Amino acid sequence: MSFDSVLGHAREIDILKGAIKSSKVAHAFIFAGPDGIGKKLVAREFATVLNCSSGGDDSCGACADCSMMAGSIHPNLIEVFPVDKDGEEDPEGLIRINQIREVQNSLRYRVDRGMKMVIVDGADRLVPAAAHAFLKTLEEPPPGSVIILVTSKASDLLPTVLSRCQRINFRPLPEEAVKGFLVDEKGLDPNEAGALSRLSGGSLSKASAFINDGSLQKRREVIQRLSLIGPGDIAEALKLAEDLSKTDGLEELLEFIKSWYRDKIVASEGAPHLIANRDIEMRLKDAGVGEFNRLCSAFWAVEEARRAIAPPRYANKQLTLEVLILKVSGARFM
Repeated sequence: MSFDSVLGHAREIDILKGAIKSSKVAHAFIFAGPDGIGKKLVAREFATVLNCSSGGDDSCGACADCSMMAGSIHPNLIEVFPVDKDGEEDPEGLIRINQIREVQNSLRYRVDRGMKMVIVDGADRLVPAAAHAFLKTLEEPPPGSVIILVTSKASDLLPTVLSRCQRINFRPLPEEAVKGFLVDEKGLDPNEAGALSRLSGGSLSKASAFINDGSLQKRREVIQRLSLIGPGDIAEALKLAEDLSKTDGLEELLEFIKSWYRDKIVASEGAPHLIANRDIEMRLKDAGVGEFNRLCSAFWAVEEARRAIAPPRYANKQLTLEVLILKVSGARFM
């Protein structure tokens, strides 16, 4: 592994390389950006470089230190992540004060060589007591140590935490980079890969999840059912609403339906080159010229439904979806 093998993030990596070359590595960093775009991967590689025996601005990948870092067994590597109530790793869990106390105890021991690296993944999941306990360590880490907070929600961090760290903002991966990965590494058809790259928002983990859980096919089926509902199909509209209300990842599904209406808008306005969901492009042919207002109304109805079911509103999912599908499909009581 090396910086060169990281997909994208050339600007962010250049910042880190510059700090290494100038011997001005900050004592604490925040790596901020959307989920699944490679922030933690860059953090791991940064930790590897700072402990590589070659002493350059990239890791050699061959020395004992690089091998131990790759295997997550290097004594200078400390990784922290959210856990559930049983202490098992859980992205939806929390980082608790006992975990931070363990980090602080580990940092008391000086390193023989290299840098002691603390990577806190999901730093926005720090409970308030843990975040406050960590403040002094973030402000003045022991010599020979660097702390990296990795987060997709930097706004949820305490202002005092933000002020103690150098922040590097990571951008989503370019669509073409994600598409190329899906074609070359996952063997997807280019049209399907293109659709996934757009739906994933530049996140490889989201794109991979779409493949692994079959959600792309599920989304196609939803679009097919929705597109077949006519003004008199009240029963089918209500059945679709009931089925969708029981679906996992409903907010993401509504985002997909929004992207579908967005595609219908650009298709109806004569801009087919802007269509995102090219793998289901044929279903856009019924979007006639002059439908701009109706399609925009449907788009915003989907967005309103998404907001309604999300925190802090927590509207009834089935009722919200019934209203939505009756509205966008034109189904009505006769």
